[in-house]
Amino acid sequence: MLENLRKKQKIVIYFIAAIFILGMGAMGLVELLTPKPYLGKVNGTKITLEMYQQKIQEMYNRYAEMYKDQPMDDNTRKSIENQAWQSLVDDILWQQQIKKHKIKVTDDDILTEMQNNPPQELMQNESLQTNGRFDKSKYLSALKNNPEFFVMMEDYVRGYLPRQILQEKIKAKSGVTIDSLKNEYAKENDTVTGKFVWFDYNLATVSEVTDADIKAYYTKNKETEFKKGPASRIKYLVFEEKPSDKDFNAVKKAADNIYNRAIKGENFAALAAEFSEDPGSKDNGGSLGVFGKGQMVPEFETAVFGLPVGGISKPVKTSFGWHIIRCDSISAVTPEGPKVKASHVLLKVDASEETKASIVADADKAGKLIKKKGIDKAAKELKLEAQDSDWVPHDQDYIPGIGNLAPLQEFMRKGKEKAISEVLTDQQNRKIIALLTDNKKTYYEDFEKIKLRIKYQLEKEKKIAAMKVKADAFAAKYPSGEYFTAAIKEGYKVVDLPLHKKGGNVPNVGVSEGFTTAALKLEAGQSSGLVNTKEGSFIISASERVKPDFNAFTKDKAAQETIKKRLEDASWNRWYDALKKEAKIVDNRTKFGM
Repeated sequence: MLENLRKKQKIVIYFIAAIFILGMGAMGLVELLTPKPYLGKVNGTKITLEMYQQKIQEMYNRYAEMYKDQPMDDNTRKSIENQAWQSLVDDILWQQQIKKHKIKVTDDDILTEMQNNPPQELMQNESLQTNGRFDKSKYLSALKNNPEFFVMMEDYVRGYLPRQILQEKIKAKSGVTIDSLKNEYAKENDTVTGKFVWFDYNLATVSEVTDADIKAYYTKNKETEFKKGPASRIKYLVFEEKPSDKDFNAVKKAADNIYNRAIKGENFAALAAEFSEDPGSKDNGGSLGVFGKGQMVPEFETAVFGLPVGGISKPVKTSFGWHIIRCDSISAVTPEGPKVKASHVLLKVDASEETKASIVADADKAGKLIKKKGIDKAAKELKLEAQDSDWVPHDQDYIPGIGNLAPLQEFMRKGKEKAISEVLTDQQNRKIIALLTDNKKTYYEDFEKIKLRIKYQLEKEKKIAAMKVKADAFAAKYPSGEYFTAAIKEGYKVVDLPLHKKGGNVPNVGVSEGFTTAALKLEAGQSSGLVNTKEGSFIISASERVKPDFNAFTKDKAAQETIKKRLEDASWNRWYDALKKEAKIVDNRTKFGM
């Protein structure tokens, strides 16, 4: 009997378990089998839609607080959304590194930091000051007697202290020694002030660089100078969020109404103040001030310069919307043409939701068309122009013509040739779909695209060589004591050289290692002979010479600390930049229509 009871108990347990498991369908089993899609990942850590939306809202609120009277346009909104994404990515990277480096902060650590290191912003608060100076006793009293203030400060310190400790830990590994401090000090405190004769190579006349010269140089230096990589190229379509004719026609009725009111004699400035959507002119009666030809878009210019003084145009359509324009006066007639003073009422035309949906539909359709017919035929069918990117190095953080678009950059780095990207949205709110035409570990810069660059370089080298001959003749002709007066007499430039040091720019020339080496060999009152460098020929004179005083520096702990901090900060920045570059970041925002 006992055995039967046990069997029955087992059946009951199985039955309860089955009901419990089935019940999980309503409690999350479906979610377990079909997990919620994530917005992104950072080294495997998920970013959810809720996290992203919360961060965006935080930044929206911050923007509204900082710019209370400034409305948020689409570009600002897009920029804030991208900042929110980057902030989430950075937060996760920080947390991963804090965990990796086993950084733990105790409640005692938090309390000690709160008590001893109040934020600078709080120290400026008048309620925590006595006679205009921060009063620590008032601050400690506020912590003790105001629970809300204590909690706020505790959350604040708990947020930054682990990051601060991580930074200090990384900086401690930067390897800054007294020798590296001395080297940096020497760079800053080894200076020469004086002047120099510049044998300006631009004054030289040389034979023309031929196409054969350029091609020969390219061939000779192809493997050393023009071999690059890794990099990718794409061919892509851009779907701009532009208003349709239907959108323009919808606003035209309002523009016609304002025009009719204006020509019947209503106050133009009042109409502009009430209806114009040009924030730069509406509060000034719609006045655009005085301008000449070539300063406005063509349609606007044609209309305004065709008006008599006091004349009002019918609504004029431009890419900005509809304008009702009044010619206030012809203020001047110049050799370049007349200048007018004009006012306008602008009614902006934005893409409607219907138009936006149509643009998205076309962009979604493009992927299938490209796969079926190729990108050029797809572009023709969609009445677009397929655009080619140049080579984009894999370590470059922007795409010429597109800008910074992380998902597309990731696609270009990791995709296979002939792959088609998803529809992506760039910072200008354009929809972009791309065909990966090339993804190479190495490539050669295209000859036709760098032809002019090589020509300029060869012309410069020829001119420098020709001017060197003249400079040699000049140096042989005059005694060294007459170099500078003779240079002025012969039309060569004498240029001031203030506080020049290693790595500094030579005025009119740029960085020249050969020039700097020669200049820093001089003592005060000395002049160099002729100095020939790959940047040109020079004669240098030193009027003042400052050299590093290592004995004083060894005793100057404050100067050492300043340089040490700068070197450690630079080391930290390199470490963090490398961390971001190596991170595996998945950005699925476009899948969510973002």
